[in-house]
Amino acid sequence: MNKNPETTLASYLAAHPFLEETAGLYQTLQSVLQEAVVPVEFPEVAACQQLVKDGVPLLQQEKLQRAVVKVAAGMLPDVLAAFKGQQLPAAMAKALADWSVWAGETELQEIQQFFTLLLKQQDEELAAFITKVKLPKASIRLVGWALIDALVPAELKDAQVWREAGWRENYCPVCGRQPVMAQLKKETEANGAERFLRCGGCGTLWHFTRIGCVYCGNKDTQKLPILLPEKGQVRIDTCDECHSYIKTYVGHGREDIYLQDWATLHLDVLAEEKGLAKHGSVLI
Repeated sequence: MNKNPETTLASYLAAHPFLEETAGLYQTLQSVLQEAVVPVEFPEVAACQQLVKDGVPLLQQEKLQRAVVKVAAGMLPDVLAAFKGQQLPAAMAKALADWSVWAGETELQEIQQFFTLLLKQQDEELAAFITKVKLPKASIRLVGWALIDALVPAELKDAQVWREAGWRENYCPVCGRQPVMAQLKKETEANGAERFLRCGGCGTLWHFTRIGCVYCGNKDTQKLPILLPEKGQVRIDTCDECHSYIKTYVGHGREDIYLQDWATLHLDVLAEEKGLAKHGSVLI
């Protein structure tokens, strides 16, 4: 079997051609940010595990939040400049160009305000701020969170780190966002499949209880129907109590595709047609 990531993605997009532009956008974002951004130096892993013992995510703690906001705001102009000339959808290219002009003309304090509102997830205030500076909300939120993702060290996104810390909350131990995707996988032959959640903001994975609604905690299996919309690797776990859903990858080995929210946008359309609500998306 050919497991070359590029070949596999090409095959996936051949089967889902409506996702080609979206895939190109996310690949460009990832490529540029990997080249332009150096992750922030966080405390040692053991120290980070201790910091979240009371259930407060790392980036909701004032000292770390201020440090990441400062770095993100300081590097924003250079990051936006790095997107110039990249192949992007016209709307995104214009949004980044306008944002680049704004970032070059505004005070550093105002850029810091943007990232503070973003990290604190003060969505109404953030929407008002973006409207005030006349920038497109969806594009700016997407790239803002992509930059935060790039600033978080890869070692802190590892589910094992948070399993060892005893983290069992339904929000991300690093940034505090609700999960946007889930995965069922068998870690050992002795145990059955376990559930892991993935943050759509910073990309962190963490272990979560196998049964129950991720969002409201409902554990009545009669009220947790599963939708299997296509012969694929992803199902839709729904909840009749809170009328929400989460897309769940039930395979293994293609996390680079199936744990990316964009790769199953067509399943979001199906879920929303059934009146179900999505959580965790950085665009909502």
